[in-house]
Amino acid sequence: MKVLSTIEEVHKIFNTAGSSPLLVTCDDFNDWVCKYDRFPKYLFNELFASEFAKLWNINTPETAFIKDKTEHIPFDKYPQLQPAYFEKECFGSLYLKNTKEIDLSIVPLFREKSFRDKIQHKSDFLKIALFDIWLANEDRNYNNFNLLLHYSPSNLYFFYAIDHVNIFNSSFLNYGIAELTEDETIIKTELAKLLFGNVRKLTEIVDKLVDNFYLCTIECEKNLDVIFDLLPDSWLIDKADIRLKMQQHLFNDEWKKQCEVNFRTFIQSFILN
Repeated sequence: MKVLSTIEEVHKIFNTAGSSPLLVTCDDFNDWVCKYDRFPKYLFNELFASEFAKLWNINTPETAFIKDKTEHIPFDKYPQLQPAYFEKECFGSLYLKNTKEIDLSIVPLFREKSFRDKIQHKSDFLKIALFDIWLANEDRNYNNFNLLLHYSPSNLYFFYAIDHVNIFNSSFLNYGIAELTEDETIIKTELAKLLFGNVRKLTEIVDKLVDNFYLCTIECEKNLDVIFDLLPDSWLIDKADIRLKMQQHLFNDEWKKQCEVNFRTFIQSFILN
């Protein structure tokens, strides 16, 4: 994965409830959303979830490691930032233009069939929900979709998944892995009902997603070495420890089967009923 450096002062800080990332411009002359070493394990989560998402063919912004030069960070303007946060590589996601973050204010747009018809690969919404169930991502739900709606020049729309700091039940697998509750999934949302409530072939779509789920998790496991090799040494992650936990909790057949059951149950409870 490429390593970039900032070339000018930080443009803004996104005042989110979690990681409060920065918007920066790097030496490739692109703008990047930059997450820094406030919670080191969260950088690990972002990296692995992004790489896994690529293997699932889930749309997610391009990623890179970013070196934020301290002279580009106005610590006086943002006192919550500390120089120590930037002594290690940061995690960057390409800032996507022509996007709108999905929130409750734009859900009414989806009530119009003409708008829904412009959305390409609608099943990606459910694929992302299943991805979250597998990774135990507690932070994508009715109140915080963590989804972008990207619109192309041809006026078509695509879902992009962002922000994965709270996978592994926000605990870095220190206590195993636990099932998401019904309030921790985007399947229990008006948006899911609008997208799939009247889809005749929903059962067929779900069956196909489940079949691909098992194939995708196998592919993720095969690529563990490749992804672990991306980890910067400066993050001081105990690779052997977290890899063992992932093998024990994320890739075992019992967990995968439980994920399938939960996915189908949520579909039945909140979309079909």
